[in-house]
Amino acid sequence: MVRVAQSDPPDIPSSVVRRCLNCGAALTGRYCANCSQAADVHVPSTRELLHEAVEGITHSDSRLWTTLRLLWFVPGRLTQEFIAGRRAAYLPPFRLYLVLSIIFFLVASASPMRAQFVRFDTPNAAVSSAPPDCGKPQLTLYGRDFGPRLQHMCGEIARDNGANLLHLGIATMPKAMFIFLPLVAFLHMLLYWRPRHRYAEHLVFFLHVHAFFFSVMTAVVLATDAEPWPVMAKLGSLAPLLLWSLPLYTVLAMKRVFGRRWKATVAKAFALFAVYMVVLSVTMAGVFLYAVWQL
Repeated sequence: MVRVAQSDPPDIPSSVVRRCLNCGAALTGRYCANCSQAADVHVPSTRELLHEAVEGITHSDSRLWTTLRLLWFVPGRLTQEFIAGRRAAYLPPFRLYLVLSIIFFLVASASPMRAQFVRFDTPNAAVSSAPPDCGKPQLTLYGRDFGPRLQHMCGEIARDNGANLLHLGIATMPKAMFIFLPLVAFLHMLLYWRPRHRYAEHLVFFLHVHAFFFSVMTAVVLATDAEPWPVMAKLGSLAPLLLWSLPLYTVLAMKRVFGRRWKATVAKAFALFAVYMVVLSVTMAGVFLYAVWQL
C-alpha cells in the first residue's frame, strides 16, 4: 500500500479582530459589549458635529428637556422619580445642579451690575488717580498688626466702588455652595426626624430645589439686564414674580416629596426658611471676608 505524503496545510491568515478604541475589548457588533462605545469612531466633520449637537438638544426624547419640564412645572417630581428608582429618563441630580449653577454664575459674572458698598466719589467729582483716603485703621490680633492690610483692602474697594469685590464674591460662591448645600440638607433632615428619611434623599431634594433656584435667578439677572432695551423691557417686570415663585416652589416640593399635611408642611417651611437664612448669612459673610482678603 502506497502512502501519499500529506503536506502541512497552508497557513490561513486569521481574520483581524477589531478592538474597541476606548477599552481594547474585542468588537462583535456596532457597539462595544464592555463599555458601550460605538464601533465606528472617527473624527466628525463640522457638519456632523453640528447635526449631532442639534439632534441631542432638540430630540423629543432628550433627557434634558424632560428633566427641565419636570423641574420647572412639577415641583418635587424629579426627587420623587429619583427615590423611586426611575432615573434613566432624567439628568442625574448633581449634573443638573452643576450645569444650571455654572450658567447662573457665568451670567452673573458677565452682568454689568456693580456693587456700591462705598461711594468715595460724586457724580460731578473730577477723576483722580490718587488713591482714596481710607484713614489709618488699626487692628492687632495675636500680636500681628493688620492695619496696613485693612488700609490696602479699603483702597481697593474704593478704587472701583466694590466692582472687583463683587466679582470675587461671585467667583467664590460656587465653592461655598459645596459646604452650604450638605449642611442645609442635614438641618432639613432634622425637621423630618420621624418618620426618618435618608440623608441622601434630603440632599437630592435640595440639589433639585437649588437647580430651580439657579434657573430662576438666571432669568432674573437676564430680565434686569434687559431693561435698557425697549423691546425686552417688559421682562424686568417679571423679576418680582420670579422671586416670589421660589418659596412657593419650595413648599410645593416639600409637600410632594415628604407627604405631610399642609399645616405641617407650611410650619416646616417657615422653620426651614429661618434656618436657611441663618446658614446663608453665615456663608455669605464667609464669602465676603474671603473675597475681601483676596483683594
